[in-house]
Amino acid sequence: MSLSKEYAIVVSFPVKYTNLPADKLIVNQLPEIIDIEIRSSGFNLLIYKLKQHRETVFIDINDAKVSSTKNNYFISCNNHLDKITSQFSNAIKVVRIKPDTVFINYNKKISKTVPVKVNVNLEFAEQYQQSDSIQIEPKFVDVLGTDEVLSKISFVETAIYNLKNQEKTILMDLKLVKSAAMKQVEFSQNTVKMKVNVTKFTEAVLELPVNVENLPNGLNLKTFPDKITVKYQVAFNDYGKISPSDFKIAVDYSKIEQGSNKLKVQIVKFPTNVRSVKLSNERVEYIIRK
Repeated sequence: MSLSKEYAIVVSFPVKYTNLPADKLIVNQLPEIIDIEIRSSGFNLLIYKLKQHRETVFIDINDAKVSSTKNNYFISCNNHLDKITSQFSNAIKVVRIKPDTVFINYNKKISKTVPVKVNVNLEFAEQYQQSDSIQIEPKFVDVLGTDEVLSKISFVETAIYNLKNQEKTILMDLKLVKSAAMKQVEFSQNTVKMKVNVTKFTEAVLELPVNVENLPNGLNLKTFPDKITVKYQVAFNDYGKISPSDFKIAVDYSKIEQGSNKLKVQIVKFPTNVRSVKLSNERVEYIIRK
């Protein structure tokens, strides 16, 4: 009998705001929770008391009225009880809303194009590596906000991803995240696409002659040894495409140091599709003959 009677209780509801103007940005913090006094039978109110997740209440920004201060508006929530009541069942009547007034401070919204910084840690399965640089689409995004806030933003970052034991080409969406300074900004998109080409690599070995650069006419420079082993990594698919003529190693006569009988060996040329090129000897002895 008691539950069949009519009562009024105050219930807290999450709130969202609709019809935000596209060319303006709200720069103050709007209430995320509002207290609503609702009236109904005890049976209906008991349901709200027992609910753990309450429905979201929507407040229409179009109901805002201009205040005496520039770019400031306000909504008198209790003047729009009918709109709030319509969001509940017919058995519920909204009596009062707190806070009564929601204040809104607008600033003109502008945009700025900034690069995307990728936070991806890659680890590959044995013998596998990425075959080229990480590809991001798009590389730049638009950030929308006030001039004051955008002046402090030079890039946006993705969430942190740790990818381990990779052995296939990676295709995935990366979520863009907002730092503490970006709470009042919007992104033109919330994700970017990443592609990482992954292929199997093998180690290869070549023995190459040591060339001499910048040698004056009439002189002969001989190195010891006169050939050096070069190790490098190459994709399995490219292994048969590599030849000794794609490489060149040399010493530079102009780099001779007084009192030293050794010269540094330089890798002058190597193919773009190999990596981790290493020499068995980084320095060689030499003699000069006329």
